[in-house]
Amino acid sequence: MKRGLTFAGILLLSCLIYARTNTKATQSGFEMATVVSVHRYVSPSNYVGDNPSDAPLQAESYNYDIGVRLNCDTYVGRYESAIDYLPAVFAPNHTVDVRLDKHLIYVSLPQGDRIVKMGIVYHKHLKVNACRVSG
Repeated sequence: MKRGLTFAGILLLSCLIYARTNTKATQSGFEMATVVSVHRYVSPSNYVGDNPSDAPLQAESYNYDIGVRLNCDTYVGRYESAIDYLPAVFAPNHTVDVRLDKHLIYVSLPQGDRIVKMGIVYHKHLKVNACRVSG
């Protein structure tokens, strides 16, 4: 009796863990994409005066343009952070789970079940021949 309950408990626990890991990618519409580029984005100053020391202070922010290839499309999203931190998954040739929504890219980070929302700043559809060769 005790062995049967232990086995049933272990089976239930493993099913719950498996369901938890697969639910995020399948039920919520996430697809696997590849990071193709990462560039730091520096916002341009809009000051036009003679003395640069008179320019208004700008808030310190850390922005990165992350290029992601999904099927035959390349999307560039802007990752914004208040601290100088870029998740390790945002490195060229890494795969990430993404979901597209009008003008946004949602990226699921593997650590801590966190989803990052980035605005799409650029979109490019690859030519059919280039897509077939490299895809």
